[in-house]
Amino acid sequence: MRTVTNGRRRGGLVLGLIALLAALLLSLPAGAQETMRFDEKVRELFFAGFAGNQDALERGMAICEETLADDPDHPGALVWQASGWFYESSFLFARGDSEVGMALYNKSVAQFDRAVALAPDDLQTLIPRAAVYLFAAPYVEHAPTRNWLLETVVGDYTKALELQKPYFDSLTVHGRGELLGALASALWLLERRDEARVYLDRIVAELPDSPYALMAQQQLDDPATPAQLTCLGCHKY
Repeated sequence: MRTVTNGRRRGGLVLGLIALLAALLLSLPAGAQETMRFDEKVRELFFAGFAGNQDALERGMAICEETLADDPDHPGALVWQASGWFYESSFLFARGDSEVGMALYNKSVAQFDRAVALAPDDLQTLIPRAAVYLFAAPYVEHAPTRNWLLETVVGDYTKALELQKPYFDSLTVHGRGELLGALASALWLLERRDEARVYLDRIVAELPDSPYALMAQQQLDDPATPAQLTCLGCHKY
């Protein structure tokens, strides 16, 4: 697998990943008073780390390691540690260290799979894996790998949408737009255009007068020009 090829493209990948993770994770139902969700403990550290703060990333990874030392099968710690490894592998590829980068990439993929296998119906495992894969896929030159990543994205986000169905209409415009837009984007990249149009039509109908509806309509009107369907709104990083 080859990923990002220069700093500017890598920067776009990282900011896009932060934006989508932030939008979707912050839309999850709040953790119970007595039990904080694991992502609530580490996500700000990882967001800062993905934006370039190495100390924050190391602290987030350390929390994952400490948690896994006590509970090796903790899905949340596994998935966030995997996201850190995946992020770090992109830098190794970018500087030409393909052998080490591939080893770390494979390690992260295996751990993502383990986390989701342990908690297959948990948004806290599905969303991070899908967000990482969606923003990596366009930079992957090997077509079978790129398509595999995108197919995984579609599967994870389709399940996430189904899990959120009982309360989806109560989510913010931002949360709904990012999830529907991510599904449409992945399907569009896979050239499964009819399926993508289902989500584009939903965005237009369900989120009128929003940036998401504007971009979805643009994609419907001009299929030859890719539209930005996610990362629409304000983000800290």
